[in-house]
Amino acid sequence: MKLEKLAQDWFAAWQAANPDSRRTAQSYRGLLDRAILPHLGKYELAELTTAKLRRYFAGLVGGAHPICSAGVAKNVYKLLRTILNRAVEQGCMEQNPCTPEVLGKEILAKRKAGPHGLPPVFTPEEQERLLAVCEAGLWGNLIRFAFATGLPQGELLALRAEDADRAGDRLSVRCRVGRVAGGPEGGPKTRLALLPVEPYAISLPASCRKIVEAQLQTLSRLQAVDARCNPEHLLFATPDGRPLEANVLRTQLTARERRAEVSLLPFSAIRETAIRRFLDTGASDAEVMQRFHIRDHQAFVRKYRPK
Repeated sequence: MKLEKLAQDWFAAWQAANPDSRRTAQSYRGLLDRAILPHLGKYELAELTTAKLRRYFAGLVGGAHPICSAGVAKNVYKLLRTILNRAVEQGCMEQNPCTPEVLGKEILAKRKAGPHGLPPVFTPEEQERLLAVCEAGLWGNLIRFAFATGLPQGELLALRAEDADRAGDRLSVRCRVGRVAGGPEGGPKTRLALLPVEPYAISLPASCRKIVEAQLQTLSRLQAVDARCNPEHLLFATPDGRPLEANVLRTQLTARERRAEVSLLPFSAIRETAIRRFLDTGASDAEVMQRFHIRDHQAFVRKYRPK
């Protein structure tokens, strides 16, 4: 039996047993279609050895053309091990070759650490190359805006048109995007919603003003077609006005990281990069904490001023 047939049969059985787990099913399907089946599906189960899987996982993250980040590779490992456990239970394999030893150090690490254990960041050269491939439009605007402001992802995605005081060059932060319990029975278990945070304001960088104008123009065009579109007036939203999903944002960032040939870092690394650049200017702890709305000084010191 080839891995492709085993995986498709496993997924069909899992989906039948978990009809309400739509998001998990979507995640499994994506891992199978993008990372597992194109590279391993053609092999007979007997051909899947620990050595072969070790080479496969090395290529996922550290190859000349990496397929995914270390975090996604961990999810690939968990799913592949679960599928191959089914083969062992059915007597198609004597033992599961997908063991922890197939994972390299980069995948096993909790996250890719920066120098001296600091949070992972883009180098100045990587940041420049990444921004160079960020085209005009929703995703390019969002990534450039994130680098310029250093806002946390949830608060960035919750910005609304009225939060940008272009005349006063101020940006107000009042909400974050978070998950709450879903709607009517039969619908998704959770949904994205705007959740309040303690309000604060930051300076609106000059480079962001054109981005705000472009996003407002997009909002105006959409609402001219359908006034019900984007009722929250979100600056960064799907074409039909819904909050952006974190997994979609991660996919879009990864695509541009590959195009720019830079490290495959998570979206949170953009904020960490902005904080690190500000620290490198010689700013004091108080100045950095105020600029990036960090309230816990002890946590700040542990994270950014390690001994």
